[in-house]
Amino acid sequence: MNSYAEYIKTVIGQEPENKLLEASVLYQRSFGTIPEMTYYKTLERMSRQGSLVHLAKGLYYRPKKSRFGAIPISEKEIVGHYTSDGKGIVIGYRLYNQKELTTQISKRVEILSSAISEQKKNINNVCVTYSGVALTQDTIPVIETLEILQNYKSIEDISKSALAAYMREFALGYSDTAAVFVLKNRKYKKSTIAFLERFLNYFGVENTLCQFLSALSSYAIPEMEEFYEPARA
Repeated sequence: MNSYAEYIKTVIGQEPENKLLEASVLYQRSFGTIPEMTYYKTLERMSRQGSLVHLAKGLYYRPKKSRFGAIPISEKEIVGHYTSDGKGIVIGYRLYNQKELTTQISKRVEILSSAISEQKKNINNVCVTYSGVALTQDTIPVIETLEILQNYKSIEDISKSALAAYMREFALGYSDTAAVFVLKNRKYKKSTIAFLERFLNYFGVENTLCQFLSALSSYAIPEMEEFYEPARA
């Protein structure tokens, strides 16, 4: 037992400070031959002793020490764990603000990530949701746009002119293959898909989004006149 505990402490002691450690991933990677109960009891003991910090269920980190005491892991380090190397993207108000659609910002950070073993996880002010699809240069713009359109009515102080400019740029680089792939693997409201289709049709961009919609349904979505001046005869 003691030899197991000492080995666990030694290996974890080599991990960088203030780096998010996922207990289950770390166990599979480095401690597969050690009884699982022993492993988790050792993590609990290390947390009580202060050499580890238990951040959320299954998540730990080695605290960075200063002469004033332990320095808590930062929001930036948590976000980086789930978004670096193409593992995830920021959505919600951080996305809307980044795209200059609103000046509003939220303390809560929302992330879509492939680097999570469950559907959703909350870590302090950070909410991580499983992306469900590979995040690539083709799928990311589609997902970001669908997230924006799905939440359009609830985004505070949204600039319609900024959204109009954003959608014009999105339409220029639109990939129907990527959009169809995303819509087959992530759930979005029919009205959101219809909203995207309306923008694309306005710009004369060919698309097959009708396959996700019903020809018999009428969707409560804005008219393009809200964003663009009607063409003069």
